[in-house]
Amino acid sequence: MKLTKKEQIEHKARELFMKHGFKKVTIDEICKKANVSRKTFYTFYENKTALVLFIFNEVMDQSFSIYEEIVGSDFTFSEKMEKMFAFKFEAVKNISMEFITDLYNPEAAELLEVFNKSLGRSMQMLRDLFQKAQETGEMNPELSLDYVMWLLQKLVELSAAPNLTTIFSSAESFTRQVSQSFIYGIMPVKSPGQ
Repeated sequence: MKLTKKEQIEHKARELFMKHGFKKVTIDEICKKANVSRKTFYTFYENKTALVLFIFNEVMDQSFSIYEEIVGSDFTFSEKMEKMFAFKFEAVKNISMEFITDLYNPEAAELLEVFNKSLGRSMQMLRDLFQKAQETGEMNPELSLDYVMWLLQKLVELSAAPNLTTIFSSAESFTRQVSQSFIYGIMPVKSPGQ
């Protein structure tokens, strides 16, 4: 299937942003990779920020669709968490640490606003999942959900620390470590069925 010029721009920009972050990538680079002119680029997007926001929203919508499918399934709480993590780890395989750093950059105010809105939606989804898991006894019912969500929010805030992102060589290892430390702490990760 042949891509439209708009789709070519979005496809190549997404590749470039994921590999190099969006701060360093120029409109000229996007146009060159997409084999379109600057005039064509501006036919579809006011500027690079508009394109970044479009791609970010598209990725988040696709992700939420998958997460909602997992959450709404008949799997156990443990299985849902495993499937959510597996999807998350797979989704970040092609994302560079430059992209993560750019995402948390305070200068990227518009993107941070969209990211924070998505984060709020994600936190609500997790809170609902945790609450149901507590009601069924699949999650420690003695834990305060307010505390768990506060802790999770603090973990997200800590993830934005530049000195933390420099520890990891890839977004996948970064995401895996942060996620597993929240769920398992310092205890070894159990294999499914243990």
